[in-house]
Amino acid sequence: MTHHLKGVLIILVLGIAGILAARFILPQFQDQLQRSTSDAAGVKGQIRIGMDNWIGYFPLCSAEMSRRMRAQGYALNCEDDQADYAERYRRLAKGELQFAVGTVDSYLLNGVASDFPGALIAVLDESKGGDAIVARRDALANLSALQGRTDLKIAYTANSPSEQLLKSINEHFDLQLYGPNRAWQLPSEGSSDALDRLLKGQAQVAVLWEPDVSRALAEPGIGKLIGTEDTDRLIVDVLLVERRFSREQPELVELLLRTYFDSLRQYLSQPEQLLAEVREKTGLGAEQVELMLRGVRWSNLNDNGLNWFGLAPALQQE
Repeated sequence: MTHHLKGVLIILVLGIAGILAARFILPQFQDQLQRSTSDAAGVKGQIRIGMDNWIGYFPLCSAEMSRRMRAQGYALNCEDDQADYAERYRRLAKGELQFAVGTVDSYLLNGVASDFPGALIAVLDESKGGDAIVARRDALANLSALQGRTDLKIAYTANSPSEQLLKSINEHFDLQLYGPNRAWQLPSEGSSDALDRLLKGQAQVAVLWEPDVSRALAEPGIGKLIGTEDTDRLIVDVLLVERRFSREQPELVELLLRTYFDSLRQYLSQPEQLLAEVREKTGLGAEQVELMLRGVRWSNLNDNGLNWFGLAPALQQE
């Protein structure tokens, strides 16, 4: 091998190493640098958001969102309360949380006890298959077989999107579940707990949200009876801000919203990044994650302005 060829190979190897470093190592270094500076005395503050493991909240509590907030000097803390909506809104009212996420129906049901402490500032997503009723196939072959079956146990999260779905399906298909005999009810502490009860045989039916729907359907003998892909605007997730906080620090509300929509745009324009990070977060395979992500329809800034708040944004977003 000539010295000239060796030199070319060395330059090629160094070039590839530089590309890999720029793509993988540099972002990690920048992230670590932001963490160290945010943890230092110069940090401006912390922002707490009450949430649960619904996949639609992923962009809001993602690594991308956290990095962008740290770059502005704020630590973002997403606190998973296992879908205890009443407690979430109580903490929002007490100022223990500055922001909270939830569905419109859950806020109407659970927010009244805390005098509706949050102002709705953004629509995050709509469930389009991300919520579903699943069952053991040896107990139920289809949704019609659920009609009048008070001998079965249905695991679900009370006063949550799961109950909203269950009540809506009960009414639409005349399942006659909400009669005098409600022995079928098996209230659970969040979707993951409902799935656990189904897998342990304590329930024959479970009402779940993603990523637990995908986890359930990966199990042999479990199938979907119906999902929100067959509904329109039944389960809509929103972002709430504590009212006093919004009055006293409107610039932080604006900062979080701007950062969120920038982060969402990043994920929607780079679906491979979204797929990789959701896989890492959930531990699910690529095919499962791709199917799961089809079950949520995120609302970007344009969608919020045009379809929810009646505003025409000045700039077009993808």
